[in-house]
Amino acid sequence: MLLPNLLEFWSDPRMPYVETRRACESRICYKAHSHPTLSIGAVDAGQSTFYSAFTDEVTIQQGSLVVIPAHIEHSCNPVQHQHWSYQMLHVDATWLEQLSSEVHCLLLEKMPMPQLKPLVLHGSVTYQAFCQMNQTLLDSDVLITEKEQVLIECLTQLLFPYIDWQQLPQHAYFHQHLHLLITLCQNAQGFLSLEQLAEKIGVSRYVVIRLFKANLGLTPHLFQVNLKIHQARQALKTGAKISTLATDLGFSDQSHFHKVFKAHAGVTPKQYQQGFSRTFLQ
Repeated sequence: MLLPNLLEFWSDPRMPYVETRRACESRICYKAHSHPTLSIGAVDAGQSTFYSAFTDEVTIQQGSLVVIPAHIEHSCNPVQHQHWSYQMLHVDATWLEQLSSEVHCLLLEKMPMPQLKPLVLHGSVTYQAFCQMNQTLLDSDVLITEKEQVLIECLTQLLFPYIDWQQLPQHAYFHQHLHLLITLCQNAQGFLSLEQLAEKIGVSRYVVIRLFKANLGLTPHLFQVNLKIHQARQALKTGAKISTLATDLGFSDQSHFHKVFKAHAGVTPKQYQQGFSRTFLQ
């Protein structure tokens, strides 16, 4: 579905492990965020600035591919007063880990926290391969079986060989507690306070802040916001009522949820849900 702001989404319940989008002449800016998926972005026109707490700031332009491992904090915004066009693919980490094992290629960390640096690719071969694959996913006339085949072929034959992961340095500072804190945040119905998180592992609130920022690039609150937005995206795909979703996820009201969701997804919850309102029966 092509939205009024020229933002097109595709997902299908028969391929729940992948979601893709294409934006044309966009000026939407995104706050620093992360995804629990491997994300691959392609720049079709214009320029953008890619930044992560785990790498240097990089200017990307037409033909660039940005490969972002799961849980990596990042932002990618157009040059000031200019627009750009881009594509973005999100692939479920568990599904991708299984695929990588089939081709004997280590692609992802198994821990629910960053371990690999993002990277930028500038080759025309990888860019064209990605564009062709993404066009197939977005094409409503293509059978779902063909879409799955094209996705697997593109990832394993034309993208994986170009990916040279670099490990992030691991911080020993209370690192043994991080997995527990992440699990607590994932299972919480609402937002957990610094005091609640600190009490769980018996440290100060400052230690909790430092632990999240050093390992995840986000404060505890922003990390939880990212989790809630991801949960919202999954719920919206299944037809959840926007009017009750804000309360269910722990936001103060629907207006606050609407504002935060748009800052992270680039569209309103309603627009996002409309983008996945069709079930393709082919």
